[in-house]
Amino acid sequence: MKNKIIRIDDISDIDTSRISVYDLNNRYIDRRGNMYTLRYNKVQKKVEIIKIMRTHINDASYFQRKVIQNKIDRSRNENIEPEEKEAHDDYDDNEDTFEPNSFINLAIELMMTHRERLKGIMMNIKNSNVVQWENKAASTELDEIFRNIDIDGIQSFEKAENYQKELINYPRSITYYQAKIDKKGRDIIEALAGHNERIMKFIYVYEMLQTIKALYRNLKKLINTLKTYIDGIEPEDIKNLNQGEKQFFNDALVSINNTIDEIDDLLDGSRHLEEYVYSNKNF
Repeated sequence: MKNKIIRIDDISDIDTSRISVYDLNNRYIDRRGNMYTLRYNKVQKKVEIIKIMRTHINDASYFQRKVIQNKIDRSRNENIEPEEKEAHDDYDDNEDTFEPNSFINLAIELMMTHRERLKGIMMNIKNSNVVQWENKAASTELDEIFRNIDIDGIQSFEKAENYQKELINYPRSITYYQAKIDKKGRDIIEALAGHNERIMKFIYVYEMLQTIKALYRNLKKLINTLKTYIDGIEPEDIKNLNQGEKQFFNDALVSINNTIDEIDDLLDGSRHLEEYVYSNKNF
């Protein structure tokens, strides 16, 4: 099932009385850049509107154009009964509500988008011939940047996706993760002692938070290094490119700038995830 990114003026534009199970995977972005998802509350038998994250207003259109389709959260999908195909009215319009699983899933989906985009950026730069690759002295620095992007970006995305699968499908023991967690995290585990299911929920969110932050903070440095290199290319070298080569070069530059903006959005959203994870009342 595919989701849609829908632009709205305000949260009140979402008419929950018309929502069906097939709409639960939609994403909504208002004019201020707030992003929302939907969740069916089985206990209260109503659809709730959940705020996922806030984007920069100028970048909100990115999510409508570029976010790859986010899969329905597994547990939510499994818990919807056939007779609940048509959702009931009313919703929770508390904008402070944060749905961690939706944000984590969104981040993983974006990683898959960025993995392919990084490959495209490097290919476009090579195809632009703005750097003469036979000139080893001129290409060594860019070659090193590409190597780091491949190892610490593209390959790291795949590791992050596999790590999420491990945490969900075949997690290790609590003591294994406890040894890796910081003091605040260990305090939460101690407070949840005797409730292994709640502890594992905390560990999942905590580990994904650390994975997302570490990967994207490092990737931001790598992309900024690439942008600095590109910005340092002599205008005359760009002017001498043919039309096709200029298009490759411009496409790469646009993708670099978009990726930097998207990383900033994701890191901004991760602060909400961090606030969530360090409150044991959420587990």
